[in-house]
Amino acid sequence: MNRFQKWLFLAGFIFVALGCQKDDICPEGTETTPLLVIEFYDPLDPTRLKAVPNLMVRASGKEEVLLGPSTVNTVSIPLRTDENFTEYVFTYDSGGDEENEDVVSFTYSPDPQYLNRACGFKVNYNSLDVAVTGDGDNWILSETVLQESVENETTAHIYFTH
Repeated sequence: MNRFQKWLFLAGFIFVALGCQKDDICPEGTETTPLLVIEFYDPLDPTRLKAVPNLMVRASGKEEVLLGPSTVNTVSIPLRTDENFTEYVFTYDSGGDEENEDVVSFTYSPDPQYLNRACGFKVNYNSLDVAVTGDGDNWILSETVLQESVENETTAHIYFTH
């Protein structure tokens, strides 16, 4: 190996050794911004979950459907991270004879938390409140906030009776 090749090899080795950085990949299992978990209950027996037939959920003012239509007793939906409120339209029996829309507003205080360079931020929500806009024909009869802080998706944060 001649002298030029030795220097070229040494320069290449130094470049590779010092120029490479650890990959910035967010590890699987890292906590992310939690979804809001809502459960639906029977008003006659508030301890019994009651499925909503053909429930459809979409953001207010948008045509894009976020969820459904599907018959479910629990939903998990995102809250806006750039505002202190989110408004959704919950449609009972979407496409059916008893179709009924209720507009539901969620207010909260977003609490961004820096995780690391690879994962960025996650947002928790504090001071959660909910209100169903009254239209004289609401299918959601009552709403109850179970947890005012949304920090994980392990249990329900709100329940509705219908």
